Amino acid sequence: MLIAYFTDCALKFVPADYSPTEGEYVLSKDELSRAKVIKIFQSCNTIVVPCSDCKAEFSRFASSFKWVEAAGGVVVNSRAEILMIYRRGRWDLPKGRIDFGEDAATAACREVVEETGVAGVKIVDTLSNTLHCYNVYGEWEMKLTHWFVMSCQSEKTIPQSEEDIELVKWCVKEQVVENKKNTYPTIIEVIDEYAGKYTLG
Repeated sequence: MLIAYFTDCALKFVPADYSPTEGEYVLSKDELSRAKVIKIFQSCNTIVVPCSDCKAEFSRFASSFKWVEAAGGVVVNSRAEILMIYRRGRWDLPKGRIDFGEDAATAACREVVEETGVAGVKIVDTLSNTLHCYNVYGEWEMKLTHWFVMSCQSEKTIPQSEEDIELVKWCVKEQVVENKKNTYPTIIEVIDEYAGKYTLG
């Protein structure tokens, strides 16, 4: 299964024998288009596209978007607390676009330092990638974000205000659970994957 998110809505490319659940809109691959998907999302939060080759159908759909790659991290301290940021009314994890000539791991570390102010960031593990689509000044982009688990030497934080980050906070398990109520589906996926591998503080 491949999932591309449109803010809080999910477009799922699923196997042909997939059994949809209540509330999922089944869209034929022959009807699949960006315009059709956006229209359906006005009244439904989840679309499933049954297909014999999910990667091929996804690639065809993705070709109608500008492709962007980014990287970010789940930064964890010695108390197993997670570093979260508050930006534009929602909780988030630090991340940003990969610069030309930069690899994903390097970009993730750079973005975490720039957005949160922590220092001595190191990659500990890799997590799954996420996909989300959005409209920027009339142009549709599809962003693939590479995620990593990270440690840091200094826990001192400085929010990057020019990126609209209002708050950077080390969060214990209860706070992470609460923050998940006001974040994005992609971030929930990343946090849940991390929590499935490690202990939340």
